[in-house]
Amino acid sequence: MIIVPALTYLFGTDIQLAIAAALMGFILTGIVGTVRYEKKGSIQWPAARVLIAAAIPAAVAGTLMIPRVNPLLLKCLIGVLVSASGLQAILGGPANESASTSSLSTKRLAIIGAFTSFFSTVSGTGGPLMLVPILMWQEQPVLAAIGLSQVIQLPISIVATSTNLLIGAIDVWLGGILAVALAVGCWFGTSAAHHLPAKALRLGVSCLLVVIGSAIVVDVAVKLYS
Repeated sequence: MIIVPALTYLFGTDIQLAIAAALMGFILTGIVGTVRYEKKGSIQWPAARVLIAAAIPAAVAGTLMIPRVNPLLLKCLIGVLVSASGLQAILGGPANESASTSSLSTKRLAIIGAFTSFFSTVSGTGGPLMLVPILMWQEQPVLAAIGLSQVIQLPISIVATSTNLLIGAIDVWLGGILAVALAVGCWFGTSAAHHLPAKALRLGVSCLLVVIGSAIVVDVAVKLYS
């Protein structure tokens, strides 16, 4: 979720290349996360299939949109999404652990999947950053939301990476390094997510997102008006 800002601000990577590399990196993360959450019974597959079907065409559209968007606008979008995600989690109601995504209609899930996929691709956030708060806003259980967010990474990252390869807009080496590093982090992070108190985990991650997102928005504003 903070890969693109880290590459852009800490290593000076061009934002379009950072987005492409991050999306490639999320392929292994999606595989590891899906396997780990499936073993723990945290993935609701009927909902996942609808999200995947909607995510594929939206990921193509989002990938083709990236080269046409001003880099500062991309940074601003990422900052707003990161901050909004954190704020929604902080200000939203308590996590509903007894709900089920079966309460969401197929149409609503498809809209959520397409929306998440398009903006996750354009911003290089892969899916979880947007899908988790959206599902929690829809009063879905937090672990089920995280499990579905792991699954949706796969169509988003695979389709986006394939499209970027076709148009020559990706640093394969950087994407490969990120893929390995993120997969290792995801493996250990999944275990932590199932053992840490849900409220503490939610608050800590949310506060971090607000701080990072706000810093990005401020940086863009300074550059625009300087």
